[in-house]
Order: sequence, then structure tokens, then C-alpha cells
Amino acid sequence: MKNKTMKISLTLTLLLAANVLGVTAKPRLAKPKAQTARVEITEQGYQPYTLKLRRGVPARITFLRKTDATCAKEVIFKEYNINRALPLNKAVVVSFTPDKKGEFTFTCGMNMMRGKLFVQ
Repeated sequence: MKNKTMKISLTLTLLLAANVLGVTAKPRLAKPKAQTARVEITEQGYQPYTLKLRRGVPARITFLRKTDATCAKEVIFKEYNINRALPLNKAVVVSFTPDKKGEFTFTCGMNMMRGKLFVQ
């Protein structure tokens, strides 16, 4: 009986201490940070040409056009209603929050150069 009483007492003490220290049984979910990616535009096209993003997490994709020998003077994400000019040798950040799972395309203004966006 004495061991049982000691175990109950110890359990109650630990629970009380956890409560006082703010420890809870459920882990607190941290707010997701922004996901980032960098895409360079070269004579070969988008490098990399595929990106993987998580749905519901803010995204920041930096585009850098390093050549004038392609038609990729802008980038278009049709599904997200995004159209950004890409000046030569200047970083352009495209920010948005992917809200749908699936496979999406980003293109140049002439729809000739294409990249893939996979949202999980």
C-alpha cells in the first residue's frame, strides 16, 4: 500500500510540476516558415525547372535571368494569376502561398519555356 501511495504521490507531483512549468501533453505546432527556392534562367532554360512546395506554407521564389538569348523575359504562374518581368541580371522575388495540391506550370511570356511546380 505504501508503494502505491508513493507512486500516486510522485505522479501527482510530476503533473503539478509540468503544469507549473507550462509543459503540456500536446506538442505546440510551430507556425510554418516561408519556403524558398532559387531559379536561374540560362540558355538551357529554367535551372532547376522543377520545384517542390508544401501547400499552405508561404513561398518565396527568386528568379535570376542570366541571359538575353531566350524569350524568358518574364515568368507567369497562370494558376496563381502571377506575371512578373525578369530584368537581366536582377533578382526578382515571387511571393505567394500555394493553396492547392497538384502539378502546375510556370512559363515565359511566349509559353515556350516551361517549368513545373509540384505542390504537396
